[in-house]
Amino acid sequence: MSLAVNYFDRNGKIFTMLFYTILLLIITTFCLYILSKITTKIRHHYHFKYYRNHFRMDGKTILITEATSGTGRSIAEYLVAQGAKVIMACRNLSKAEEVANEIRNSTGVDPKKLSVVHLDFIDLNSVRECAKKITASEDRIDVLFNNAGLGLSPFKLTKQGYDYVFGVNYVGPFLLTYLLIDLLKKSSPSRVINVIPCGDTFLKEEPDFSRQLTQESDIKYPNLFGYNMSKLAQIWHAKILSEKLKDYQVSTISVHSGSGSKITTDQKTNGMLLAKIVSRFFDLISRKFNMLPKDAALTVAYLAMDPNLEDMSGQYFENMKISQNLSPYAKDKRLAQKMWDVSMEMCGLCKKNE
Repeated sequence: MSLAVNYFDRNGKIFTMLFYTILLLIITTFCLYILSKITTKIRHHYHFKYYRNHFRMDGKTILITEATSGTGRSIAEYLVAQGAKVIMACRNLSKAEEVANEIRNSTGVDPKKLSVVHLDFIDLNSVRECAKKITASEDRIDVLFNNAGLGLSPFKLTKQGYDYVFGVNYVGPFLLTYLLIDLLKKSSPSRVINVIPCGDTFLKEEPDFSRQLTQESDIKYPNLFGYNMSKLAQIWHAKILSEKLKDYQVSTISVHSGSGSKITTDQKTNGMLLAKIVSRFFDLISRKFNMLPKDAALTVAYLAMDPNLEDMSGQYFENMKISQNLSPYAKDKRLAQKMWDVSMEMCGLCKKNE
């Protein structure tokens, strides 16, 4: 008798779980259907602008960081098809080579037009090594796309002891840009483009740039952390760098790409199941609300190709025009300069060498 009860009890639980799973799938499907209808109307209302002026890029050399997926990959594919020589600087070399071969096959370009180089922003020594290889092998860099964008990640530190997300998204790209400035000057008119997938980020309070360690963590600069802070720092970076390079015909621009999907590389949620689930969910939602990577790539490539943008250095672009949708902190030149000074310290650079 007890065996029969256990049998029916166990199978009853299985049936209940199956029922609720199917019900959840039905509800989710219905919600996504409604969401797709709403977002179609939102897209129509805001009229996302897709760049359609296909300037040739023959003779130009483009460096794109973390170009194995999303908008970065689409930018690489589009620009190499327009005649540019493209260098993909990526952490995962095997993945980068695989993607490069796929792009070569899809575009039919000369294989030499697309190359990969190792770059791991978690370690500033890797950044220095990458910059050293590029300056040794290339005689010009016409456009640098700072495209790396970690979102969700388990808490950990970079090799130098900074917040992982802030280090990968901002500190590493800051150093790479600095080390390639001479090559960018040599290639003028040239451009540095900081790609920001989710637009300006509004902080609730003024950033604290102090270096002291806390009892809770041995992280250096403990208040400089996370996605929001890293992307705000990129906007500041473009503003200050534009002033420093105004006499060298090197334009620096930050841009909201219009695509929130695949805002990170494959390293973004390593070892964090919940973060992976949440990341997948936001990737799905962002595909509904934002441009597809191929369309977003056109709006970003526009900043590299259009000859009429040389006087727009330091600006923040959104939907192919200068954006006024900036937080008060993003417009604060004092904070921008402070971030620059702290960045120089974080990268071990002397101010006298600016």
